[in-house]
Amino acid sequence: MTDLLFDQFLLPFLIRFFFVFGLIGLAVGAGLMFAPQGMHQVFEWMNRWVSSRRSLRWANVPRDVDAEIYRFSRRIWVLLMLLVIYSTFVLIMQVQADQFVAALGLQDTRYSLVAEIGVKTVQWFLIAGELLVLAVGIMLFFFPATLFALEKRANQWCSTHHWTREADVMRMGFDSWAQSRPRTLGGLIAAGALFVGLNFGVMLFFPH
Repeated sequence: MTDLLFDQFLLPFLIRFFFVFGLIGLAVGAGLMFAPQGMHQVFEWMNRWVSSRRSLRWANVPRDVDAEIYRFSRRIWVLLMLLVIYSTFVLIMQVQADQFVAALGLQDTRYSLVAEIGVKTVQWFLIAGELLVLAVGIMLFFFPATLFALEKRANQWCSTHHWTREADVMRMGFDSWAQSRPRTLGGLIAAGALFVGLNFGVMLFFPH
């Protein structure tokens, strides 16, 4: 089934994608060699500066939900316990790694052992997460003050502005080099695109 999916769908898609990519690259390279001013205008029309600071502004707004959680702590605890008990039961009793691998059609392949180990690893990782949620739920019901103190020490506000500051600095070195040597860059692009287009064109139109 995996080989059929690759041969009938994925491989033809990749061949067509790289063939079209080669044609587009050849057109860009030819434009840079023979009409650099026109291509420069096209690039200016297409280029848009996207600021990560503006795009990620919503992530830098603090949202405090602790007050509501501790206000309805007993109701949340009951809901957590029901979810934990049900999901843990399903993970332990109803999830069988060999059946899952068989459903994927990998039981008689060389990947069966790796797939089974992967399924079991994910299964026990999720069970460990359920136990952690159980511990948090117990603290939320019986020791809310202790849980609040732990959260206060563990919670640290991390602003994306600090981590993405460098991403908002425009670096125009390559653009300046490309504008000063459009025919050289166009020749390199056209040569690479021609190579890619010819190879995948042969695979597309002459498959045998």
